[in-house]
Amino acid sequence: MTTLECLPLMGADGLRIEILEHSDTTLIIRWIEPGRCHYGEQRWRRRSAHSSGTCAVSRRKIRRGDAVFKPAERPAPANASAMIAAEVLEHALAAEELEHALAA
Repeated sequence: MTTLECLPLMGADGLRIEILEHSDTTLIIRWIEPGRCHYGEQRWRRRSAHSSGTCAVSRRKIRRGDAVFKPAERPAPANASAMIAAEVLEHALAAEELEHALAA
């Protein structure tokens, strides 16, 4: 698992998501949803979407079967229905890696 300094992502309605660590199949994120929930270190796993929904970061539509990351905690957390499109996350991580490479 790769540890990042912190990759901040902004969602809708003040949602703040920070990627703390990542691998191809797992994320450790900080999820801050004002007035609703805050998880300092929450484990998310890559899987196929079981239902249609909306990406928490890009607000793009997610269709059943799309590759997504979802919370993997038990019991189900308050944000259990949230999804991040894997494609959106891959683009954000690639941009972060490019930025670090150019700074080196």
